[in-house]
Amino acid sequence: MKQLIILTTTLLLLVGCSSANDTANKTNQEQTKQPETATTEAATPKQEKASTPIRTPSTNVNGKVVKEERTTIKPYRLVIPAIDVDARVEQVGVIENGQMGVPESFETVGWYNEGPLLGERGNTVISGHVDSRNGPAVFFELKDLKPGDEIQVYNDKEVSLTYIVERIETYAEGEAPVEAIFDYSFQSNLILITCTGTFDRSVREYSDRLVVYSSLKK
Repeated sequence: MKQLIILTTTLLLLVGCSSANDTANKTNQEQTKQPETATTEAATPKQEKASTPIRTPSTNVNGKVVKEERTTIKPYRLVIPAIDVDARVEQVGVIENGQMGVPESFETVGWYNEGPLLGERGNTVISGHVDSRNGPAVFFELKDLKPGDEIQVYNDKEVSLTYIVERIETYAEGEAPVEAIFDYSFQSNLILITCTGTFDRSVREYSDRLVVYSSLKK
């Protein structure tokens, strides 16, 4: 059975490109204003409505539910040794106006908590900002990851799971496979997202999206 998430291709525009949602936090919005001479900038969020995913149990060939002994954790801390990332994880869900939230801090990352826990079957999505008006943010060096690099995720009790980077893709704005990114998977995947490319001051958006695909280490 396939996990259903209704998301349009503009959903990815908000991920890791801004400081906070306008409705949720006007103060954080002020932090994203850019000086004319800034070399790195954060985009104003564009957000899209998202529905709550359906977590689907595994079944065998006879259609019976299979009970699995899996370690699942709620992410609290994200560590990526290859690029010296050690960041706290915020929970990012759907806010009052029906839109997906974004991380409030440039130094933390946001876990889309309407999706699967780490270790569950499916695609767990974590986003982070690439920069701010003050310089590089948490995912500034995400582009430097390589296949085989490890991503470690811890819960608040220091129980961890390790994911292995499989590939890194860059998509032009509006061309990222959003439905596939948020869709159900029979294996446990972790997907990291941020912005990249050229920043357009007139629309306060980056030209591209950087997506890191990883799977649970066996």
